[in-house]
Amino acid sequence: MEKVYLITEAQMKALMIETIDEYRRLGEANGIQNDDDEYLSSKQVCEELGISTRTFQRYRDEHRIAFIQRGRKIYVKRSDFNAFQEANRIEAR
Repeated sequence: MEKVYLITEAQMKALMIETIDEYRRLGEANGIQNDDDEYLSSKQVCEELGISTRTFQRYRDEHRIAFIQRGRKIYVKRSDFNAFQEANRIEAR
């Protein structure tokens, strides 16, 4: 017979945080760097690319860069940002 445990929401959150931290520690110990979890704001994207907010809007409208929208906020996953940069890279002669 399996046991069923009841835990509070606070206990569940603490368990989740502990599990995620352990997962990250294991990844770091094995040389795995996970920058993909990072999200950049619109402001950060514009600053890093040196473009205006209107240009960034055009890139999104043209589906040139992947993004996530939460309410009125726009976020770009670090891996998508890096892929966009790589796709627009100009090779040296």
